[in-house]
Amino acid sequence: MSQAILDRWYAALKAGDASALAAVTTDDVTVRWNGPPGIVPWAGLWEGRTKVLTFFRRVAEHLEILSIETVARIEGEGGVAIVLQGHWRVRASGEEIKVRAANLFRFEGGLVAAYEVYPDSYAFAKALAKA
Repeated sequence: MSQAILDRWYAALKAGDASALAAVTTDDVTVRWNGPPGIVPWAGLWEGRTKVLTFFRRVAEHLEILSIETVARIEGEGGVAIVLQGHWRVRASGEEIKVRAANLFRFEGGLVAAYEVYPDSYAFAKALAKA
């Protein structure tokens, strides 16, 4: 069950498709992107589908996702932890970021209820500072 939702999640994220993202989330979904607020424009806690979609639009305004590959996956009851190798491009500067990040998902009713990202926030902040 979770793999199908994750496939749809990452496809929608890469395509920047807000409607497709909304279709795989609960109404009260939360997103936490761990990093320095004010430096990384999408860092912090985003609660509820409307704010979460704003989070994704903000990310898409600043970054182009070039690739995301799963390095490791640990699945438990109601959730999954994924280590990714990602490659992004900062839209304003062309600076590229290649780092690993851990993504934690919690599911409810076959939908994403919570998403938490533990990125290399220094690499993102450094690349965004050049924009």
